Amino acid sequence: MSSSLRSNWKVRLSVCLVAALVGFGGAVVVGSFQPALAAPDVFSIAKSKYEKKDYQGALNDFKALSAKYPNNALCHYYIALCNQCLTRVGEAKREYQWVIANDRGSLARQATAGLNQLSGVNNGANGSATAGAYTPISSASGKPSAGGQVKTVLDFYTTWCGPCKQMEPAFEAAKSRYTSISFKRYDAEDPANAALVKQFAVHAYPTIVMIDGKGKVLFNEPGSLPGDELAQAIDQVNGK
Repeated sequence: MSSSLRSNWKVRLSVCLVAALVGFGGAVVVGSFQPALAAPDVFSIAKSKYEKKDYQGALNDFKALSAKYPNNALCHYYIALCNQCLTRVGEAKREYQWVIANDRGSLARQATAGLNQLSGVNNGANGSATAGAYTPISSASGKPSAGGQVKTVLDFYTTWCGPCKQMEPAFEAAKSRYTSISFKRYDAEDPANAALVKQFAVHAYPTIVMIDGKGKVLFNEPGSLPGDELAQAIDQVNGK
């Protein structure tokens, strides 16, 4: 490569890098773009924490990154996801709304889906999801049920839902453990499952429904139950 060609190549590369950095700092960044150029390792570390279910740690990192790059839609979206996983519904809704208002690509659609998902979650006085253990309900009265034994477990999920994917190993483990129980998964966005989604009033994902042998709903709660939490919930419903 001649010295003049090498020089021109370096100039073009410098221009591209500068353009990428300016674009991240001064405009909304959409899609799968990761701010690695603007903040080496910070984004990947935060994303890794989220994938490892360290939602608070990931939230702190994404907030710090967002403070430096306030127009980055991807950071706002992950902040919403972290808040949702931490059952901070009010904060998650605000971040989803920001993405919807400012993004021009696929993140706006995903944020809209996330916001719709949260529309069925009751808020506490502080704007967060109501905390505490599950609330078993009866399909007839809505009051806590008693005496039933779980015979069927339904998992309503969506293909884009991170917590749904994180729960899959727990679902499969419980399926192998409780051989007398029928385990079924339903894509809540598949039109073929619309009747079931309506029947069990599914508004958030994942939603786990437990039914006894007579079709009575013993448990109907949104939220991921990873690790041993699903098995613990089944045992608790069964009075163990």
